[in-house]
Amino acid sequence: MQPMNDGYTARAVMAGSDSPPNGGLVVSLAFLALIMLPLVAVSYPLASAGLLAGGVALVALGRSLARHLDRGTVRKLSLPGLGTVEYRFTRS
Repeated sequence: MQPMNDGYTARAVMAGSDSPPNGGLVVSLAFLALIMLPLVAVSYPLASAGLLAGGVALVALGRSLARHLDRGTVRKLSLPGLGTVEYRFTRS
């Protein structure tokens, strides 16, 4: 007769209760986010559209600023219609 282990497999009983489950927290949270993202987008369509538009605007602004940067020692940031700003990164 085999000992009773409350329905657990032998590997689970040998591992003990102190060992963490296989998988990982990051994978579990990523899967939860993947499931929840469409549900939240459908539940709050205006907020979702606003966040998407804001994200696209930030990416466009970042790309625009990166395009206007001059890669010299003294760097220049020229903003059309606003002028040019010169700056330099120094090491301390």
